[in-house]
Amino acid sequence: MNTLQTLRPAAPSKTLSSEVCLVTADAAFEAQEVSIRRAIGELLLVVRESLQLEVVFVAEIVDGQRVFRHVSTSLDVPPIQEGRGDPLEETICQRILDGRLPAIIPNVRALLAERGLTSKHDALGAHIGVPVHMPDGRLYGMLCGFSLGGSLELDERDVKRLEMAAGTTARLLAQADGRDTAQSDPAMV
Repeated sequence: MNTLQTLRPAAPSKTLSSEVCLVTADAAFEAQEVSIRRAIGELLLVVRESLQLEVVFVAEIVDGQRVFRHVSTSLDVPPIQEGRGDPLEETICQRILDGRLPAIIPNVRALLAERGLTSKHDALGAHIGVPVHMPDGRLYGMLCGFSLGGSLELDERDVKRLEMAAGTTARLLAQADGRDTAQSDPAMV
């Protein structure tokens, strides 16, 4: 499976670039799947690869639960699956949302006992997460990523990149719901 492939035409055109980069999603999409689902998958793949993370996900907050809606992983056996979730209060996502944890956590293991995290988090190395706010302002959930290895050098530029991806995700989700995002999204004005 190729996730990034450079294509070169047989004879370079004088008016077009001689290279085109093709980005594809982690897994094949069925023909009947909506293109928005594919677009979110491709976006998560780009985020995961650019931040050098092993897992990136979009989770929706539903009735006190964090539910994984979109997952991109480089691992053969994904540690999380779409459609599954857990109580929000037990998650790093909730702690980021309420300010108990920062958006960037270089080494989750170092914070386990200090921040009241359960042992299910002990496999995590670095973690980064930002809220996903719909164009109308309501909170949808979180866009997060993590590594299972040691800590990574993530910085505020990476948070900004993730925030931009979260905004794009929100617009795509709003389009999937049939909502007009152009009028309520200041970035589109």
